[in-house]
Amino acid sequence: MHHGFPRALGLALFLSLAPGEAHGQFYGGYGGYGWGGWGGGTVGGDIARGLGYYNMGAGLYNEETAVANSINANTIMRWNEYMWESQQLANQREYLRRARREKRDAQTGDELYKRIRDNPTDRDIQNGDALNAILDQLTNPKVHSTALRLIRDPVSGKAIREIPFENAAQAVTLSLHQLSGETGWPIALQGENFADERKAYQDAIAAAVKENEEGPISSQTLQRVNAAASRLRAKLEANRPADRVEYTDGVNYIKALVAMSRMLEKPQVDKILAELDMIKETSLGSLLAFMHAYNLRFAPATTPPQQAVYENLYPIMAEARDKVLKGLEADTTGAEPVARDNQGHPIDFFQGMKLEELDRGSNNQPTNP
Repeated sequence: MHHGFPRALGLALFLSLAPGEAHGQFYGGYGGYGWGGWGGGTVGGDIARGLGYYNMGAGLYNEETAVANSINANTIMRWNEYMWESQQLANQREYLRRARREKRDAQTGDELYKRIRDNPTDRDIQNGDALNAILDQLTNPKVHSTALRLIRDPVSGKAIREIPFENAAQAVTLSLHQLSGETGWPIALQGENFADERKAYQDAIAAAVKENEEGPISSQTLQRVNAAASRLRAKLEANRPADRVEYTDGVNYIKALVAMSRMLEKPQVDKILAELDMIKETSLGSLLAFMHAYNLRFAPATTPPQQAVYENLYPIMAEARDKVLKGLEADTTGAEPVARDNQGHPIDFFQGMKLEELDRGSNNQPTNP
């Protein structure tokens, strides 16, 4: 397994929402269903992408809290769309960089993507690109979430323990870069009074984007991002606007920045993966749902056992992808992100959370501003 991960978080978030209802549920272990799959119950709605980062034991999601009222099936769908689009944008940037290095179709990187998706080389499989292309196709919001439950191809626990997972941080850094641009800041955080704090946050995110393009984000940079967010929070509290709506908009904006900054940290999944010691196999759908919940990707295979797992896993994933996509009316093969005409998705999703709860469990707590 991937030894770069810190020790256990132990709680993944699966949101079980039936149409027309607004209630949050959290479970111990891997979604409460374990690696054996989804059990005999029927789970409606969808899984919120990346929300496995948060320790539900801290009480972030509970039917008694305000956040439950802010999360419904439509909100989860829009959040998943937002995160999926962010990942496609990150993919495009990476393909373009590679195409330029290889002197291929340097305008878009499309030819490189099409090869990886449709006719991958052994190298494309071993570096994880071909598996990630299928992962993107199967987690495309146009493909209903129930599709993952229908993918019952067996995958051994031993094989999953060999997968070198990596955090899909690049999609988050690009989103935060967009959110903290010159436009879009709420009124409460605008003006010269917040100029230094805005610039500090923008500079910290720019450093994270640059580092993430070359490798993992350093703990120092993550601390810098968190510290910049803390300064924004402190400045807002010290300069509360008289207008309550302006203040609320400012707080909700900061919540989105803080919550998504948490997603830049390496997910602590060792305890979840440890459950594999108790079972012999699970389903491919459970594996992909786990990766979706933790915003994980397939990292390059660097050892013979990892390479063997990828060699065996790719044809199974490709066959499952072909079965799922066959007959769908929507085109789910492309990698083009949908144009964003509304940057409120992260703000809408995280507004019900308390800032104090978002601070819990972080590996990169900033010092007091």
